[in-house]
Order: sequence, then structure tokens, then C-alpha cells
Amino acid sequence: MKIYLFFSLTAALLAGCNKKDDPEAGLPPATQEGKNTGGCLVNGERFVAAESGGSLLTNPIPALRGGFAFDSVYYVSLNGTYHGQRATVMLFLRGEAVGTYRLNRTTNYYPQGDPLLIFSHATFTVAGSGGETYVTNDQHTGQVMLTRADLRAGISAGTFDFTGASTFDASKTITITKGRFDRKQ
Repeated sequence: MKIYLFFSLTAALLAGCNKKDDPEAGLPPATQEGKNTGGCLVNGERFVAAESGGSLLTNPIPALRGGFAFDSVYYVSLNGTYHGQRATVMLFLRGEAVGTYRLNRTTNYYPQGDPLLIFSHATFTVAGSGGETYVTNDQHTGQVMLTRADLRAGISAGTFDFTGASTFDASKTITITKGRFDRKQ
């Protein structure tokens, strides 16, 4: 009887663990084909890049922006919503080749600083919070793995994770995990 009860409880628990409750389940796959998709987990919550806004007079904000620029850098921004407000994850890399880029130096962040003088970094900005931005630095670090950087085809793809500190209150942080992007310029 105890064994039957054990297996019944185990089966009930496993049935309750539904994959749709997994925040990572709704993220786009990590591809390298120029599909213009991206997403990550922000403090464990799903964030998927999506086009937003636009009207008769303005164009919508694309899901992904950026690309190869300034002859020595790569940047990409993933635009979406977080807690009902527009938000952007921005990755700025001091290089445009496949490889791992460490986000571990304090620097001005793009577009606040001159792109030719700033170091690799990442930011997360929530528009409705007065422009509060979380940025990587020498204490709040991360990395970007640029897995495809095809300048001729204009396709870039990679994965990322980082922790950023608020520019308003350095004791406030945000953690980005399971990030991925696949962009065609």
C-alpha cells in the first residue's frame, strides 16, 4: 500500500510540472539564419523581442535593431515589454568577429558614450521607469557569445547573459539569462 501511495503521489507531482509553466519554453530557439528573433529571461521572467508601436505618422519599433557598425563594433537591441512597459536589452561589443565577449569593465554605455571609445557592455532599460537603465560594469558582469558574424550576408547570432546595476541606485540589479538573438541587417 505504501508503494502504491508513493507512486501515485510521484505521478501526480510529475503531472503538475507542466512545460508551459517553464519561462524558457516561450523563448525563440537559438538559431543562426537571420530570422530576426530574440529573447531572454529577465529575473526569471520571459522577455521576447517583438515589434511595437507605430501609427500613420511613425514606423513601429522593430523587434531587433543594430548590426555591424563603426568599422570595429557590433551592437544589437532586443525591444519588447517587461511588466507591461516597453523595455530594451542592448548588447554592445567591441568587435565584430565570432567569439566570446566579456562584459566586465566599467564604461560609458551606448549611446551615452562615443562608440569608438567605450568597452563591450550590456544594458537593460525600462522606458516607463523614467529611463532607468541597468548596465554591466566591473562588478556586475556577463558575456556574449557571438556565434555567427557574417558581414557579407548581414547576419549575426549569439547567446548572452549578464547582471546589470541600476544607474539610479547601484544596489538595485537585474539578471538576464538564457539570452539569444538571430538578426539580419
